[in-house]
Amino acid sequence: MFVIFKIIIISFWILFLLPFQITFIIIKSSARYNLPRIFHKGLLIILGVKVNIKGSILKKRPLILLGNHCSYLDIIVLSSLTSVCFVAKEEIKSWFFFGFLAKLQNTIFISRRNFSSANSIHKINKKLNRSFAIILFPEATTSKGKTILKFKSSLYGIFEKNSIIKLQNFSLCYTHINGMPLDNRLRPKIAWYGDMDLLSHLKRLLNISSINASVTFHPSLNILGLDRKEICYESREQVLNGFHSSF
Repeated sequence: MFVIFKIIIISFWILFLLPFQITFIIIKSSARYNLPRIFHKGLLIILGVKVNIKGSILKKRPLILLGNHCSYLDIIVLSSLTSVCFVAKEEIKSWFFFGFLAKLQNTIFISRRNFSSANSIHKINKKLNRSFAIILFPEATTSKGKTILKFKSSLYGIFEKNSIIKLQNFSLCYTHINGMPLDNRLRPKIAWYGDMDLLSHLKRLLNISSINASVTFHPSLNILGLDRKEICYESREQVLNGFHSSF
């Protein structure tokens, strides 16, 4: 009953805001960038997620935020903090319902087999905007949430080709479930990785009463004169240090 109740509330929340977002997109209102933040704040309340924020998001735009990734829950957490759009693999565009929601949030879909292609970089550059930040997950996949995977340096090629973009890293981790510190036994209830079935995992997530998350926004990296591999290394080191200090 607990899961069903949450599903009903989430459904009503989506149906209530959906006409507004579609209208804002059609008339090209700037509100289309802000409404998703309200939507995701509501989802966090329904899901019982409390977010502890360290540091602050840069005010300057255009801005690209980069950090670790372990679950679809990351999308909800990050989207609740500021107006953003995500860079995601093309396959998500065709996912039932979730692909539709991703399109409503102005998601940039690119081929994960060739992140550094001119077409992918063009798509990101075209979306650079002063109304929202772009979020990239340089691991290019989700992890078990226990450590940080290797970052794909090809993603950092955009910083070699556009000197006006600000880069800010973030470290995201989940620390507690139902008041209990997250350990290896509980971690799969949050982290979604490998060949985990999405609907089964979502059902387990909805069964949780409360979740504590921590997001650290690091000082902007000075990337002047660095190539993509050097930027990638500095970026991962910052994310890794922030991740380990969150526990």
